[in-house]
Amino acid sequence: MTTRLIVFCLLIVLSSSSVYGLQHEVTLSDKEATTSATAAKSDHVTLQSDDKRVTVMLDDELFTSFDYTSFDKPILYPIYAPGQTAMTRDWPMKQNSEGESHDHPHHKSMWISHEISGVDFWGEKGGTVKTKSLETEFAGNPTNVFRATSSWLKRSDGKALLTDQTTYWFGGDKKSRWINCMINYRATHGDFQFDDTKEGLFAIRTHPDLRLSAKPKAGVKEVFGKAINSEGVTGKKVWGKAARWMLYYGPVDGRPVSVAIYDHPTNLRHPTTWHAREYGLVTANPFGMHHFLGKEKGSGAFKVKNGDSLQLRYRIEFFDGIVTPEIVENKFQSFAKETLPNLVLEKGE
Repeated sequence: MTTRLIVFCLLIVLSSSSVYGLQHEVTLSDKEATTSATAAKSDHVTLQSDDKRVTVMLDDELFTSFDYTSFDKPILYPIYAPGQTAMTRDWPMKQNSEGESHDHPHHKSMWISHEISGVDFWGEKGGTVKTKSLETEFAGNPTNVFRATSSWLKRSDGKALLTDQTTYWFGGDKKSRWINCMINYRATHGDFQFDDTKEGLFAIRTHPDLRLSAKPKAGVKEVFGKAINSEGVTGKKVWGKAARWMLYYGPVDGRPVSVAIYDHPTNLRHPTTWHAREYGLVTANPFGMHHFLGKEKGSGAFKVKNGDSLQLRYRIEFFDGIVTPEIVENKFQSFAKETLPNLVLEKGE
């Protein structure tokens, strides 16, 4: 038995909280859970930007980096929970990390993508997403917000199908770190359609230790991940189910951590369905109705007409420690009540 497995077994034995038949190490009180998401003021977060990426620092520690030039879409990599625990896999951004399966090269840490009007942006085969502008200077001088505007381009002819304007804002404390994301999809080049497919939309590929199942032939010999959604569904059965939030948890390199993704109540078809796999892919996807729910093919498609837009809001939170579903529900309720930040540009911008 390896050291990491021994550590995980000890955590399970020592834990005294049981929810939905699962045992958890509680690291946040309910009161802390409802306040910690907003406790970190923006002056704790600083953004360092250049012509390739935006680096997000929380106090003096690296939280994440928004890389919008190196790949076929913008991604957030690396991502660290409090304690500087890596929360996403390294491959394909970094080679030769032990215990990582080299499958699905389009699963790059954390990203946003989908199949649009028959063009495969998700698999990076039919289209690319190119960031055209980046804004960091807003009224009130928040230090934790940036907004990226990107074009979704067909590979075959370079034609733009749509534009997304996506705003990220960041915060955290010693117990958790969070990323809020507001995506505004704009039909700037005629009508477009989100296709009815499981392959999308707001996505993360977790650290391999948080997988639900191992893959020895690919070098993934030990995994320690567990999953539960807001409806109490656990393990592999969370795939395709509708839920307000999704929680994966377990030890990474022997340190207990959790990651939760929240679907905002104003989103289309809330509560969303989830493309959440046993190998660590976790995505909120409101469009894959025929895959997830067995409905007629095409029933999940959603058309945005020329000049219109679709706005979606999500939060992803990374915890130092294993948290209970009650805590995640409290966090979700706080997220649901949050007002949007002031995104008026400074004069001259």
